[in-house]
Amino acid sequence: MNDDRSTPSEAPADPPGIVPAAGPDGTVTALPGASEVASSVEPVPGGGHDLAGLLVSADPDRAPSPLPRRRRRAVLAWTLPIAGVLLLAGIGAALQLTANLGYDDARTHLTAALSKHDDEESRNVRTRVVDDEAARAAEHLLGVSDPTMVGDAQRAELTTQRDRAQKASAAAVSLTGTKLSAPGTKPSWFWELYADSANLDAEARSVRTLTSALGRSSDELRSATEAIDKTGSDVIKAAAGLAGQIENDNRPSPNEGVLSLREGAARLAAASSFDEPIAEAFVGYAATAQKVRDGHTATLAAEAGPLQDARQQIEDFARSLVPGVLLDFEWADRVNDLGGDNGYLSGETLTPIQSGEYATIRLSNSIAEDWPGDSSEALVAHEAGHAIATKCRTMVDNTDSPAAEAWATAWAISMGFTDDGNGTQAYGSPPDSLVQKAAGCR
Repeated sequence: MNDDRSTPSEAPADPPGIVPAAGPDGTVTALPGASEVASSVEPVPGGGHDLAGLLVSADPDRAPSPLPRRRRRAVLAWTLPIAGVLLLAGIGAALQLTANLGYDDARTHLTAALSKHDDEESRNVRTRVVDDEAARAAEHLLGVSDPTMVGDAQRAELTTQRDRAQKASAAAVSLTGTKLSAPGTKPSWFWELYADSANLDAEARSVRTLTSALGRSSDELRSATEAIDKTGSDVIKAAAGLAGQIENDNRPSPNEGVLSLREGAARLAAASSFDEPIAEAFVGYAATAQKVRDGHTATLAAEAGPLQDARQQIEDFARSLVPGVLLDFEWADRVNDLGGDNGYLSGETLTPIQSGEYATIRLSNSIAEDWPGDSSEALVAHEAGHAIATKCRTMVDNTDSPAAEAWATAWAISMGFTDDGNGTQAYGSPPDSLVQKAAGCR
């Protein structure tokens, strides 16, 4: 059965999200119903409806809705790889810079070490050259067997010092000549730079170690050289002082050897250092000393015989008249074809023309047979006058024979020998002025 009673119809609820609008005076304006909305929507061309005038925000101050999550994930997807690339690039750049700086520093240290090594090696080589020369010089001295020149104590000391110098030289040779390489081409990548930097640092340490060893070697070489120099100098100075004694102990001996001995002694005495040339001069000096000794022995042998004592007395007499002038004597039966069985006393003197205080006096054996007669003494004094002219070259011209004979006669007279054997018998009497002049030559 149908109930015809009707119930009040309820107004339809407002669509979701649409509320009545309140006016300025607080009144609420009712929104159109659904049917009204539907009837008020105008169709738009192409289908659909225009709802622009009907959509009203429930909260005009409300912020816009966030972007969909799908868009955020897309942004992260392309920004993270870029950031990673930039980070890696930064790390790579830092490594490259650090590697470059480290390599440059290592290269600089190695270059400096090589330069210092080269300087020290050059110094070592120069020092070794001097050391080797000192060792050779010591060898020269040790080769002299004359105990008056090199005593036993000096010989032992020189031997030890020579051995030390040779050992130091051999050690120096083992340190020099080591081939060292300069830094090569600089690599490009940081991993190569790091590896080469480590190698350069290791090489620099090795070079510095070698340089230190060279420095110690140079010090040892110098010390060994100085020891030889001192002992060697002492030996040659002492030997130079022996010349006068050797000369006196071996008179008579030929002038040639005595003059060489004097010259050698002067060179050794003037030496300011000990080196190989001085050592060689010492060897020559020692040989000359032996030559003087041998000359003395030979001279005595040549003068042996019944007239030997008289000859020795005459030679000593002549030398006493001309101190400082070296005299050689030659004896013969005749001089200038005079002497011997013809009853003459004869002599002549040979002197150097340019320089040198020495002479050779030749005498006939008849003078020794007549000794110590007045004529023999006067004749020997005349010949000594020729010899002493080598000390007074500005007073007489020995190149002019008459002038030279007049000078020798005047000099013998000035010395108190008035016998005709003084030259007056053979050359006549000299003027008194020449006698007075000759008296100034002693």
